[in-house]
Amino acid sequence: MNRRLPTSRLTLVLAAALAAACASAPRAPGAAASGGPKPAWVDGESSRWPRAGYVLGVGSADDQASAEDRARGEVARVFTADVSVQTTVDESESNSDKGHSFTQTVAENVRTTTRKVLEGVDIVARWKDATGRYYALAALLKSQGLLAVTEKTQAVDDEAGQWKKALDASTDKFERAKDAAKLVALVKSRADLDAERRVLGGGPAPDGSVDAGAARAEAAKALAALDVVVSVSGDGAEAVATGIISGLNAAGLSAKRGGPSDPADLRAEAAVTAAPADSGDPRWKRERASASVTLEDGRQGKAFARFDASAREDSIDPAEARRRALASLSREVSEKVSAAITSFFADQN
Repeated sequence: MNRRLPTSRLTLVLAAALAAACASAPRAPGAAASGGPKPAWVDGESSRWPRAGYVLGVGSADDQASAEDRARGEVARVFTADVSVQTTVDESESNSDKGHSFTQTVAENVRTTTRKVLEGVDIVARWKDATGRYYALAALLKSQGLLAVTEKTQAVDDEAGQWKKALDASTDKFERAKDAAKLVALVKSRADLDAERRVLGGGPAPDGSVDAGAARAEAAKALAALDVVVSVSGDGAEAVATGIISGLNAAGLSAKRGGPSDPADLRAEAAVTAAPADSGDPRWKRERASASVTLEDGRQGKAFARFDASAREDSIDPAEARRRALASLSREVSEKVSAAITSFFADQN
């Protein structure tokens, strides 16, 4: 799941997938753009393709092909604005050998559904104004797209019901955390599909097999039951510890400070350095701060994620440059910890 992507809240925005879908969609045959009076659809309205039944997009450019591509992109952007599926963490930031995580699979399923919907986008009208500017109108029949969304929604509901049963039956705290992470990922994807349904004019979404609010509450309870210890050393340790704890909290975990040998279900360790650096300008003082972070499964004593983070900031005051660098480092560490923790639970077998 790019870099921000907590599964339960968890960040790859659909823009790339939508653009790819539009680019691969077959171009509808039709005559080249012609002149004449400006058609009403150029301003976004059309009696022939009413918005009640279609998602419309208007594009303009100096050539016809670009105008058509931009029109398709306007249709795609409607979905991008309403659906934001994020993944959990860059593959390079984890030493996991399990391949794509569960949440990546869920997110990809939703993106695939959106691509399938956008394959129905056609260029239905073209126009060229007196200056030689080309215009194109793209249209997506809402009822056609709604079929794909409805089909995927049912599949997500069925799978969510299965993980809800597993969560209810489990007594082991790690199993419960794993089941909860998978369930919340599905609840999030259901919400994304509901957003697409609204774009397509499908009316209120049918009730899902799982109550979203109850699922999130159960997940929070399951995660809070784990004993999590944070151990940080080095110059700037306090700021980085704050960032790690913030990231753990964002993933639903409660954490406490401790030593590397303290018993824990999960352990976060970090080594921090902060030192002056050359800014290239004698008027400005630069500070560079870095941290090496390890997240460990306390049950097995094995690291499941390692990453480095760094930040540099300038100021006329050396102390302020240091404060800024450590603050920036803390924010980056927080985001990466949250993403890695979410991915860890989603990847549990």
